[in-house]
Amino acid sequence: MRVLILIFIVTVFSVNCERCPPVFGEFECPVGYSCEDKQCIGRNKSPSTSCSFEIECSEGHVCSEGKCYPINIVKCNRHVLVSPENARSIVSDCGKKGKCVNGQCVLDRCYGISCEDGSICRDGKCEKILDTFCIGHADCGPAMICQANKCQQKAQEPICNCQPHEICHHGQCYPNTQCTSIYCEPGTYCVEGQCLSAIGKQCQDDTCHGGTVCVNGFCVANACPGRCPHDQDCRLGECRIMEGLPCVGECRHPFECVDGRCRRNDCSRKICQLGESCEGGNCVRVAERFCTLAIRDCGEQFICQENKCIDQLKQLKG
Repeated sequence: MRVLILIFIVTVFSVNCERCPPVFGEFECPVGYSCEDKQCIGRNKSPSTSCSFEIECSEGHVCSEGKCYPINIVKCNRHVLVSPENARSIVSDCGKKGKCVNGQCVLDRCYGISCEDGSICRDGKCEKILDTFCIGHADCGPAMICQANKCQQKAQEPICNCQPHEICHHGQCYPNTQCTSIYCEPGTYCVEGQCLSAIGKQCQDDTCHGGTVCVNGFCVANACPGRCPHDQDCRLGECRIMEGLPCVGECRHPFECVDGRCRRNDCSRKICQLGESCEGGNCVRVAERFCTLAIRDCGEQFICQENKCIDQLKQLKG
């Protein structure tokens, strides 16, 4: 039993050797630094007190004043009204694979991960989407479509590089000079001087004309041009709730792609007053708040002085 306990203790200390202090330390030392008397000391025996391109934190940590803190405790980004007509925006560094969502740094485990065709990254791992059940195109992510309730690869259509007086059809450019001055109603398109209906035409991916969209191999009227609620997005003619939709680096404002899913970021453009910061979508008073660590308890451009958050931003004069 004593041998097992000793092995366990050695294992804990070897895994957490960069944590400072070693037991219950609230930060880690950068790569190449060691912890001595609650300070991160480099090979040249100088303490790490600032962050630069030479200071490297491990994944899931953010550098502040030369120390590496867990990403999930770090507050980020501020948009502050510093005069009646001027706002100042501060964009925080959330570290490797970090993004700022609702005033808090979060780790995007899918950042920089490329998956093979038919798969999409979720929670840091590539998951097969091809042939899985779906209700609409949005369930399959941006690179696939939903056909017969199964996610399928989009057909690759030849790319056209047509002149203004030409029209692209199945990868070929055709003269269309008779249509240069003709306007066609939505759902129709011009061919040889006549407006023809695009609805019902067979299609592949985005080969439809006249503002129609390709659904299950046929061009149909776009059901949601500019008519989706603010928390939804139009994807191939469908208004879909953005929260939780599969994504690969793209989500419509105010959503962020995190771990392969769209997450709402209500703080992305929220402008607050001096002494405030956006947390969870709301402007909250931070100045004078009790604190022991500024990046965790206060936020960007605050300092923790005598256990109180002090705003470093000031009102513009004039």
